[in-house]
Amino acid sequence: MSREINVTYRVVRDLPAAQRATWSNLLAEFAAEVPTPEKVEVVITDEYEKVAGQYQVQEVDRANPSMTAEQYRAKKVDGARAGAMTCVLPGGKVVVVAGSGLVPAGVRGARHGLLHEAQHVRLAQRGDAAWGVHRRVPFTLPEREITFEFLWAAESAIDEYRCERTVHERGWTDPTNTVRPGNVASIVATFRAARMTWDVTGDLMGAYQAAFASLDRMANVLAYGAAGVVTGVISATAWAKAPVAGRILDLLEDLPGTDMVVPREDLAAVAVEVAKRLRRILQEMGFDYFVPVGGGTYLKPM
Repeated sequence: MSREINVTYRVVRDLPAAQRATWSNLLAEFAAEVPTPEKVEVVITDEYEKVAGQYQVQEVDRANPSMTAEQYRAKKVDGARAGAMTCVLPGGKVVVVAGSGLVPAGVRGARHGLLHEAQHVRLAQRGDAAWGVHRRVPFTLPEREITFEFLWAAESAIDEYRCERTVHERGWTDPTNTVRPGNVASIVATFRAARMTWDVTGDLMGAYQAAFASLDRMANVLAYGAAGVVTGVISATAWAKAPVAGRILDLLEDLPGTDMVVPREDLAAVAVEVAKRLRRILQEMGFDYFVPVGGGTYLKPM
């Protein structure tokens, strides 16, 4: 059986030979990081948003099953843009979609991003990814404290922390790819804008979507920051200046990178605690979301 990953180029315009050579070198490093490379496909594309959306809707674990491929957006609420994504598909296949623009933007950054995605593949193939872990262990949601929206965001943050921690520990860090206090402040501004819009329009669904888009982004940025602080890549003193910067650091810092297996029950327990902290952050940002007496869910201003 081949021990090589499958590589597909889905490009409108063919890549220059030099860029293909760089991708080949990066993908060799990527393949060395994953347990079962022959069950991985890397799709390199110059239509990243379109292709990533097509694969995201095929994932085994989806937080929003009603989302369509066309609804996926690479641009985050704070203006950042995703350049790569790992999707776990039925049958144990894993697809990593990578934007072809990563290499022209800088080889060091492309290497950082691609090897980060390799760690997501490692977690998926080894079975200790936090994403969707509540579906794989005996689990009861403490619904008087959190809803599933908070839990999914927490699980994502745990995986991002572990993958980014490994990138730093292996010495693959691109300093331009690390987060800063200003990144957190930018997300805080999006919460404020969402709250102001709600106050003016009274659009409940719009407020819900905006608030959780901001919270999802905040959770991941806090996870990236925690990974940097724990490994010494980010100054703890500088990071502490960011609003809410340390809120989940103490919950994540004892989790290892991807070189160690973490029991699923432990991941689920940490996810619940991170989810509780995320709800507190949402409250500080002007919203609360909870299960009222009688059932259902409710968003209210704080």
